[in-house]
Amino acid sequence: MPPNPNWPLIEESWGPNWGAAGGNLPGLRWAEITRRVIGTTAAQRGSQYELDQVRAGEYRLTLDNTDGAFDPTNTASPWYGRVVPYQPVRKRAQWPATINLLNQTQATGGDVGGQPLGPISSPATQIWSELDPTGGSIVASANAFRGARVLQFAVPAGAPVTATVLFTAEPAAEGGTTYTMQARIRAVTSGTVQVRPYIGAYLTPGGSSTKTFGATVTLTGSPTAAWTQVTVTATLPAGTLGMACGVMPAAAPTAAITVQVDEWQLEKAASASAWVQPGTWYPIYAGFAERWPQTWTDPARATCSPTCVDTFALLSQVQLRDPLSQEILSRSPRFLYTLGDSQGATTFADTAGANKPAPVNVSKYGPGVVAAGTQITSASPSGAFAGSTGTVTSILNANPGTSILSAASYISLSSAGITGPADPSAWTRMIAFRYTAGSTPSDGAIMWSLFESRRVNNNPGGSRMYWQIDTAARFGIAISGPGGSISVYSPSTANVADGNWHLATASYSRASGYLIVNFDGTNIYWPFAAANEPTGLISDNLGAYVDPTAGNGTIDTWQGDLAYVTEWPTALADTDMTTIYTAWKTAFAGDSTDARYQRILNWAGYTGSTSIQPGLTRAMGPATGGTDALTALQDATTTEAGKHYVDRAGTLTFRARSDRYNKLTSTYVFGDGPGEYPYEPGLAFDYDPTRLANIVTATKSSTGQVFTAVDQPSITQYYPRTMSRSINTASALEVQDAANYLLSRYRQPALRVTSLVLNPGANPALWPVCLSLEIGMRVTVNRRTAAGNLISQPCFVENIQPVIAADTATWTLQLSPVDTTPYGVLAAVHTAVATTVAAGATSVIIKNPPGQNNTDPAAAQLPAGGQLVLGLGTANQETVTILRVGSSTAGWTAVTVFLTGATTKAHTAGDVVCEALPAGATDPTAWDAVSRLDQHAYAY
Repeated sequence: MPPNPNWPLIEESWGPNWGAAGGNLPGLRWAEITRRVIGTTAAQRGSQYELDQVRAGEYRLTLDNTDGAFDPTNTASPWYGRVVPYQPVRKRAQWPATINLLNQTQATGGDVGGQPLGPISSPATQIWSELDPTGGSIVASANAFRGARVLQFAVPAGAPVTATVLFTAEPAAEGGTTYTMQARIRAVTSGTVQVRPYIGAYLTPGGSSTKTFGATVTLTGSPTAAWTQVTVTATLPAGTLGMACGVMPAAAPTAAITVQVDEWQLEKAASASAWVQPGTWYPIYAGFAERWPQTWTDPARATCSPTCVDTFALLSQVQLRDPLSQEILSRSPRFLYTLGDSQGATTFADTAGANKPAPVNVSKYGPGVVAAGTQITSASPSGAFAGSTGTVTSILNANPGTSILSAASYISLSSAGITGPADPSAWTRMIAFRYTAGSTPSDGAIMWSLFESRRVNNNPGGSRMYWQIDTAARFGIAISGPGGSISVYSPSTANVADGNWHLATASYSRASGYLIVNFDGTNIYWPFAAANEPTGLISDNLGAYVDPTAGNGTIDTWQGDLAYVTEWPTALADTDMTTIYTAWKTAFAGDSTDARYQRILNWAGYTGSTSIQPGLTRAMGPATGGTDALTALQDATTTEAGKHYVDRAGTLTFRARSDRYNKLTSTYVFGDGPGEYPYEPGLAFDYDPTRLANIVTATKSSTGQVFTAVDQPSITQYYPRTMSRSINTASALEVQDAANYLLSRYRQPALRVTSLVLNPGANPALWPVCLSLEIGMRVTVNRRTAAGNLISQPCFVENIQPVIAADTATWTLQLSPVDTTPYGVLAAVHTAVATTVAAGATSVIIKNPPGQNNTDPAAAQLPAGGQLVLGLGTANQETVTILRVGSSTAGWTAVTVFLTGATTKAHTAGDVVCEALPAGATDPTAWDAVSRLDQHAYAY
């Protein structure tokens, strides 16, 4: 049956092959369930108002479950064992509808679909090759079967017949349905190769497809070789988890050869139809099936109504720890003893969850004190750390830092089953410490000691390692291999017996031959021989030099605080150690909002697709834990005054506040006039006071300081209306900026549009519009009154609710008004060199481009003593100082600028000239992101 020209091809599919997989929505291996859908499907994404928090997007549908296919307990279900929570779901539509199920790039060889010439982006196109190591290319061809481009793949000599020349697994597979694939193929380099088309069904998660092959063809290579059509037909079995189609070698070629493919088609048919170019596939919703509730309307009819949610729902379930713990855990530690256990604790838990609690043990000379639940303090204000707001553990042993045999208590990692690095050839260990004994150790204050069982000359012998403060108050690590020769690695000469916190991390890899010690953020490197690797260790203790060869006697005891005792079973890179130090010391204060957003996603284990714009807030306050990941993401978004959402394809999207500043024109105009897209009756305009605010308070999260912006005329007119925001930025001025901006935006009520309903089911011209709508898109809503007056309201899309049935479809939009204040951005004075300047010149003639300065003489903008950059962005860029400016009048076209010194380089006519830019800025046309234009309009 030919497709309905007034209705898109709708595909409903889910991913029984997959799980939640870090929130990653796959591009391949989908099972189609379109024919099981009963009645109406409904989705919603976004928020009602622009300042509301975005909710998790939802999708609801009802499926025919009379055969029990979606009953998790039904062993006869074709998907038994695969109907579980949080499997991917996908709804998409092809417009205009065609029989070709492939996407446009696949079907046309790259002529259509928006992909560039060159290497194929497999994630973007879902075109894959197991034989071509580059993944294949889109190339221009005068001999393309259709159009001017083809898909090209290298087939190596001896290529296995089990690997693909090309394939796609993007189309959803419907069990019991017959499919036919066709393609045009040829070889364009000398030689011959036999190939055969196939359609494969995935029947087990992660397994290879079970293939049906078409007829084998032999391709004889030549740059002008004729095209050969290959076809294959197959009926997919019930319970199919996904499908693939493509081309494979039928025999291993004797020499490498290059093949090209064009005019590719997959259809639901028992034979090949004439090729057609497919319409565009538009995503409508992508998320995860959270629940599979079943109901029975009568004994003979069962239904299943999955509740589907997007990635925000997954992120809302992830509870974040403190920033330091998150960074540590994201690198898969062997153990993490934060030592932040509660007061009175006598055992210490492994936060990584891989080891037994470590108990407090007592020296054979008697006990010391191990006190959990100690508050984080330091001798100086800058001597603490921000990576955790929890507690630490104090160890207070007698005679700290001396060679006296002393009573001591210590934390025994040995009793938890830990005795040295899991792999002596590759390890990283870390500890945070604060020494509180006051005086410099007379022998050594040892915070962490490890020994083997041998005893030499009445002392521990062989392998050993201890982390210490030495007699010069320096930190160091002493390491010996089985030979017994000990070396001390001191990364700094700084006094660490200062009552302040320090962080030491040591990383060793036999493969690199280096020991790296990151001490307080600085990496020091030492060559390290494999013979010095400490092996055969039997003890691993915190709080003293604990000698297992002498009945756990103790000397060189510790007095101070310890925290975050960690081992990774690999050698961390120096950059990783620096990142962890930053997490420990500052909790990433100084992150931009986009960097913080991505960091939170990393902590939450998110591996799906993202679209993250650079934020305008370039220095946030410290990160915090104790919230779920979605709340943390919302905090970063609120600080930015931006938006975040999961788009209709499932991509997690973060938009800076500048995104809406810069959307100056509408993508679509909805209305009742010529060239406007119609909407359903019932629209209303209203001066909605819901977001009216004339007293705005913004709180700086890290300090609790409150900044206020007030508009007295608005208070007089509307009575006091308050609004509050918490802003986690490092800049107090930016918090005030935020308050001022919100006041300027909301001190007056805005004309708002009630829900706008579009009906593509009744007006097919609306299909490509509705299928393209996205949150944050700018649109205009027009309404002409009976008197002929035009009401025109530009808006942003805040919420999208598509409701689709077999013969009806509507899109309901929630909109917010665009801020119509004409904002600008302050720019640097910028122009161009009018005539070429030689090196050694003491003056330069510059242009006045039309429209930049038609009112003032040049001297009004170029004061004596000011600096200019000549040749910005070129190899000859240099900065000069203005001595004076030649005479000019309003409307000047060029002027001579005299310099205090001679130029050192030549500059060509047309080179950019601009005033000096701040550090990090490269664009003279828009460098100042904080622009106050007048007393009312305020952008930041």
